[in-house]
Formats: sequence, structure tokens, C-alpha cells
Amino acid sequence: MKQSGRGRGRAAISLSVAALTLSLPFVAAPSAAASPRPALTASVIEKRQETLDTIAGRITEGLSESDRARIPGFTDIEVDPVHDSLRLHWKGSPPQRVRHILARLPEGVHASVLPARYSKADLHTARAKLLHGGRPAGLRLPGAAAPLRITSIGPAVDGSGLEIGYDEDRGAGRSDRMDPLASAARQDRSADVAALTARLTGIRTTATYQPLSTDLSSRQDDGTPWQGGAAVRNPGGGICSSSFAVRTSTGQYEMSTAYHCDGRGGTWHTYRGGKLIGTTDTAQRLASDDALGITLPSGRSAGRLYDGPASETDGYSKPVSGWGHNNVGDYVCTDGANSGVHCGVQIAKTDIGVTGENGVYRPATDLAYATSRTRDGIAAVNGDSGGPVFAGVNNSTADEARGVITALDRTVKCPSSEYVLDSGVRTPWCLQGVYFVPIFQTLHDMKWTLVTG
Repeated sequence: MKQSGRGRGRAAISLSVAALTLSLPFVAAPSAAASPRPALTASVIEKRQETLDTIAGRITEGLSESDRARIPGFTDIEVDPVHDSLRLHWKGSPPQRVRHILARLPEGVHASVLPARYSKADLHTARAKLLHGGRPAGLRLPGAAAPLRITSIGPAVDGSGLEIGYDEDRGAGRSDRMDPLASAARQDRSADVAALTARLTGIRTTATYQPLSTDLSSRQDDGTPWQGGAAVRNPGGGICSSSFAVRTSTGQYEMSTAYHCDGRGGTWHTYRGGKLIGTTDTAQRLASDDALGITLPSGRSAGRLYDGPASETDGYSKPVSGWGHNNVGDYVCTDGANSGVHCGVQIAKTDIGVTGENGVYRPATDLAYATSRTRDGIAAVNGDSGGPVFAGVNNSTADEARGVITALDRTVKCPSSEYVLDSGVRTPWCLQGVYFVPIFQTLHDMKWTLVTG
């Protein structure tokens, strides 16, 4: 039975809060003599984040993470709901419009403006110099036995330059599972890559060894009206996660998931029970956004997301209230069908281009990591691909869409306490970080409308 979210909010989590002083010439900083703050519950942090994201939305004029490059001088913005603070990175002085917003912050909210070497527009221009035909160009270092490939490109949050991920190019969909170089040799290689990409772009870059991202392909027995966060068996027989219910530009209701889960086309079934969900809509898929629509013979989708661990079988779900943009510092929840919901996952970077295991460059993704607030200290498990990323709203009784899980970062051994739906089929491996495509990007490019509950 599919249940409503009434009366079943997420459990409160207490946090100890350290003092943080942030100041602006026109905003008073909190007094150093202020008494210690009480522990914060998850609901308090959620409300603070809603307030901070609203302010950030005014500063960024409602633009997406990538489109904020259109704001002259803007580099990035970070929200800190634990400390009720904003950090704004700006090249030069913010315009009067922004200064006006910052001078009239709600009581208890503080902000700082930090000087940035480069604006987001500068960094976008530099990043474009490393792309060829919409994909990262190959790199060749003198004396290197193998060509190198760029696996990710993103602007540094503080505007200090570009952050480059790279590895040795072993061919499409292939990468080294262990670093083939010793630590000292890898440091030298990274320094050489940084020097090369700095020459190519004309700006400062940092380079980090980052093997090609593995797509998270492959809650149990969903039924019409279909909901997001369910385990689905793709046309190739693997397991993936359904995402958000959408309506196409022609008015057809579909369920979205990740393109890389099946780029060929075919039929989709529930992971358990084998009920027919629908077929791949070949006119509704886009590799660069890792987005795909599944036509639903029933024509019905619920605008809701499954919640709780993957082992839960009572059909508990919550309504999707709408969608929102992402900011560095936001806490979100990942909702993969193979491992369930993981909240307290914090966005570390936005506006990153990353290459998936299928070799497709995804130019606009955000990256989030598990924190001490996250169940089992992980953000996802293999098999969570295509699952939704959301932020809790209305005291965690509803979900605000933020994106769709596309790839991984930082593989770790799964803790014994972690339940994985298909652990009897294959050995699970867990991830501290996930890349996800922002929901705005998908809705905009696919010309989809989000179905709400």
C-alpha cells in the first residue's frame, strides 16, 4: 500500500555547533561573547537552508548553477545552514543590487563576501578551451607511456582556477581500478597535467588523479501510479532506479531515469514481480544530460518518491513539492532504489563537467558527499543510478527535486549495517560521493514538466 507522508517525518538529528564569525562591511558579525548555541535538530537546519537558498536565489537571480556565469563578476555562493551563514565569492565588488540584499538579511543570518581571482564566466571560457566537439580533449605529456584523458572539469568554488580530474586513457569504458603509479610519480604527473592545462587555458589549474567515473547502473515491486526511487529492471536485465515523474511537451506522462541505464531502447519491469512498467521513449532521451523517459501504458504517475531504506516494504513515500536549484553547502538526500535514502549528503561543488563510463561527457553536474549526518557514512551504492536527489521541505513531509544520480566518487567498503537490495545478486560497493545532473538542467533540455504529488 502506498502511504502518505503525514505524521512520519525524518528522525531529528542533534548537532553540536561551533561558533563561526562571518562579517561584511555592511553586516554586523555576531558577538564573540555570545552564549553557546543549543544543539540543532534536522528540522531547524532544514528551515535555515530554505531561508538561505531563498536569499541565494535572489542573489543569483533564479539562474541555474551553470547559467550564473551570466552575472558579471559572480563566481560562486555557499550556504551554511548549520551556522546560518552565506559565503559569496565575487571577482571585484558586488553590484548595488547584491549589496542591498546582503545589507537586509533576516535576523540571525550572516554573510561574507570573499574576493575571487576569476569569475564563473572566466572559468567557463577557460574550460571551453579544454573541450573539442563538446567533449574533453585528450592530453599528451612528453615521456608518458599512455595518453591521458580529462575525466572532470569544474570551477574551484573560491574562484582560484579550474579543478581537473584525469587518468590514463585505457579506452572507452575502461579504467585502472588501482593507481598504476607510485605516490611520488603520481604527484609529478599531476603537476605536469596542471602545468599543461594551465598553458592551454591561460589560467591557474589544479589536477587530481580521478579514474573514469563509473555509472551507477543496476524499491522493489512498484505499481501504477508509478513512483520515483523504485527498483526497475532495465531492458538489458540490470537494475537501476526510477527518478521523477514528468510530463513531456506533448502532454504524455513518463517516468524518468538515467540514459546510461539503457541507451538502446526496450521494455522496463519492476525489479521484483516483473510487472511491465513501460518502454524506452526513443524521442525522449539525451545522453549529455544522462536523461531518459519511460512511456507508461497506464499513463499514470504519482508525483511521489519512495523513502526509507531499501529493505522497507510498506510503500512509504512522500509527495514531490516542486524543484529547486543547488548551492554549495546545501544538504540533500539521495534516493537510490538499491540502497534507499541517504540524507545529510552535502553539496561540495556545482557546475562540473564529468565523463561517464559510457564515454559520454555530461557538461553540467553537481557533486555531493556523505557527512557525519549521513546514514552509514555513504551517499549511494552501485545500482542507485537514475535515482532522485531531493531536499526535504515542509518539516520533511515533502521532497523538493534537486537532481538525478548519474555517477560516483570515492568508492569505499560497504559497512555491515548497510542493506543493499540486490546484494544476493552481486557484491555491493558503496560510495561517499555522487555526481548528479541538476533537475533544472534536465527539465529545461528535455522540455519536461515535473509532476508533483
